[in-house]
Amino acid sequence: MAVTEINTQLQAIVNEADLTFVEIEAGGITGRHLQFSHRAVASSVLPATQQFLVASITKSVVATMALQLVAEGRFGLSERVTDWFSELPVPKFRRITIRHLLTHTCGLPDQLPGNAQLRASHAHLSEFVIQVGEHGTEFTPGTDCRYSSMGFLLLGEIMSRATGQPLPELLQSRLFAPAGMNSRLGIPADRTDLLQAAVPSELPPWQTDGADWDWNSSYWRSLGAPWGGLFASAEDLGCFCRLMLRGGTSDDGQQVLAAAAIESLLQEQTRGLFDLPESVWRKRPWGYGWRFAWPEHTASFGDLVPATAMGHWGATGTIFWLDPEKQIYAVILTATPFEQSRIALKRLSNAVTAALL
Repeated sequence: MAVTEINTQLQAIVNEADLTFVEIEAGGITGRHLQFSHRAVASSVLPATQQFLVASITKSVVATMALQLVAEGRFGLSERVTDWFSELPVPKFRRITIRHLLTHTCGLPDQLPGNAQLRASHAHLSEFVIQVGEHGTEFTPGTDCRYSSMGFLLLGEIMSRATGQPLPELLQSRLFAPAGMNSRLGIPADRTDLLQAAVPSELPPWQTDGADWDWNSSYWRSLGAPWGGLFASAEDLGCFCRLMLRGGTSDDGQQVLAAAAIESLLQEQTRGLFDLPESVWRKRPWGYGWRFAWPEHTASFGDLVPATAMGHWGATGTIFWLDPEKQIYAVILTATPFEQSRIALKRLSNAVTAALL
């Protein structure tokens, strides 16, 4: 399909959905094949390189670095979280392993009951950890699969304790810089240049009361939440996808990640959990922090995406996926909350998939 034809299709979908900001990149192991950008404001408002708050796509990136640390012997997936958190009550948490955190089978909630209050008080991540300890689990670890942002909160802290580096610095030095990505986990409040490059997110109803902790606030942008605080462009995530497709080798030929780590990340891992019912892992299979396509799910990657594709979605209106068998990938970033953009995201992904295959 000609570039002008696919761009016309994508623009029509964007216009119908009335999306404000959109960036798309798609391609294969050899490089990008398709790029698309849309702004509903004057080009002078934002710089050419736009950094989107990609929300839960963060989890796939954090999980990738976690498996690299496993490959380096920093920790093992069967280790208990209580081995790393002396402050967590052993009776409540002793059955949770790092593997449970990575597969959303840990029993911890997605968000804490006091999430809004924590954000309103501009709480540090350590305060979230304290409340996780007080809240405990909602089911026996390993017996169900329920999406858990708080599991990734603990995972990020384990990674920091294992390396002696704050997670944003760890990702910057070990992944983003070597892979040629300009991404950041959190934007320091004093970096006005970086803040100016951040695309403003449209806010969902629960954030529109004038609070100073919404997605666009200095607090949230600088927090660096391991479950949803990543800022990246479509170009950045395209570099990341190619890194994964090449078994850890960057565009310039540098071996950034261990091939064995990537192989584990992109394999189904929930099937092997002893206590997880077949009805759960068959319907909602996960790798380590990477989800399969789930075609019937509301957060589907698209109707035409290969069944072997894996990726993630984000509440800010983002999806990305790659297929290690067909060696293709797609990154679709918007600034419109997923509840409003999900239909358009599927249609955009369908059009991009048809152009790639």
